Amino acid sequence: MWRVPPPLSGSLARRQVEVRLARTHAEFAACEALSRDIWGASERNVVPRELLLTMQLNGGLVHGAFLPDGRLVGFCFGFAGLRDGKLRLCSHQLGVDPALRGAGIGIALKQAQRRDALRLGYPLVSWTFDPLEARNAYINLHRLGCIARLYDRNHYGEMEDELNRGLPSDRFEAEWWLDRPTPPAPTGQPPVLLRVAGDSEPSREPVDLAAVPAVLIGVPQDFQAIKKQSLELAQRWRLASRGALEAALNAGMIAVDFRREGAYVMARPL
Repeated sequence: MWRVPPPLSGSLARRQVEVRLARTHAEFAACEALSRDIWGASERNVVPRELLLTMQLNGGLVHGAFLPDGRLVGFCFGFAGLRDGKLRLCSHQLGVDPALRGAGIGIALKQAQRRDALRLGYPLVSWTFDPLEARNAYINLHRLGCIARLYDRNHYGEMEDELNRGLPSDRFEAEWWLDRPTPPAPTGQPPVLLRVAGDSEPSREPVDLAAVPAVLIGVPQDFQAIKKQSLELAQRWRLASRGALEAALNAGMIAVDFRREGAYVMARPL
């Protein structure tokens, strides 16, 4: 019914995982089911298979990661978007079977998305992510080379899924420019605006943002563990990180990298 390019090849071949566009009604249904498994019982986060199919037939992309037996172990999808008169692919969800996280499947899904977005003529892929999820920030900013310069408070309103329940749904927007080089991160050791204290509390440091070209904003390595430990502590982190990131953005900086130890690198664009 619709044309599908050949599957992505490369490093995942040795892991016996095939990453490609969804092809059949059963594969779209598997994407719907996996989203329910990952994000919990909240139906607000489950995208019906019919909508996924319609997206792919009209400029969107639905990619899956499949084991040799055909089982879906990861997926991502995006739809055509237009903002300020400029075309972009709005990437809305990416999920990987928890048992296989850390195996490079998420990166492979994004690489496949990039390849097919370029084929369709998109210059930009964008998506939102929780700024307190360090793993996602590292993948988005460091591994993929995105930037982030739009912070939106309580972006989705109140959310009831397992990962987001109980806190404002603040989001950073990742911008993945497919036709531009990755902006360089500043060298040296910028001053720290926000750090993780020894008791896991956020600690704001006095930094004159007008006088420095870049700052570091630290976040917890495992925010979900913080939430399980104390929802009140998680709320303090939400407000402290919001304040620090917005202050850096208001000073003309953007997020250009994320360090493995758990810190945003905020710098003024060159």
